[in-house]
Amino acid sequence: MKDPNMSATQSKGKKRHDKTSAYYGRRRAGYRCCSGSELTRDESVTLQRLQTFSSDDFEAYRARGEAFRRRLCGAVLHALPVSHAWRADCECRGEWGGVFPVHLRLTHQKNPHVTLDILSPGSESPFWHGLIWVNPDHTGLYVLNTEHFEPQAIGELLARVENMLADGFIPSEIVAVLGRRGGCA
Repeated sequence: MKDPNMSATQSKGKKRHDKTSAYYGRRRAGYRCCSGSELTRDESVTLQRLQTFSSDDFEAYRARGEAFRRRLCGAVLHALPVSHAWRADCECRGEWGGVFPVHLRLTHQKNPHVTLDILSPGSESPFWHGLIWVNPDHTGLYVLNTEHFEPQAIGELLARVENMLADGFIPSEIVAVLGRRGGCA
């Protein structure tokens, strides 16, 4: 008997292998799909798709569970021009407040007191944000706010921070410069 929550392709796959595979699409009535289509575990999230996601799309993707949220964070990280100077981590279980669907934390390898968070649009804000921590886990300063996903702008912000560190700036000076001038040169 066909499961009404499975697509035709997934139903065929189930019959062909006589196994039930994990289904990451819609399970509840009224669930909004990202960008008008069902997403499956094997579907890739491209840069072009990320750039068309609305706040509601990010929230819908997050609502599908941890595996989807990790995949979404991975797609964002993959699209960013991040050098090897940064250690990346992503929030998956609300460990940093659980406010944004994509929450990447980039910490500089040589100076762990320099941390930037990249935050996606969601129910709390319709914008992408770059947040540099003034006092870790207590106070942050938004140094990037964009309406659309702009990997190049985020990469330029990271490169600027790297250059300041190479020039001998201490974390508080970096925060002061970015706060005074914003993320742009």
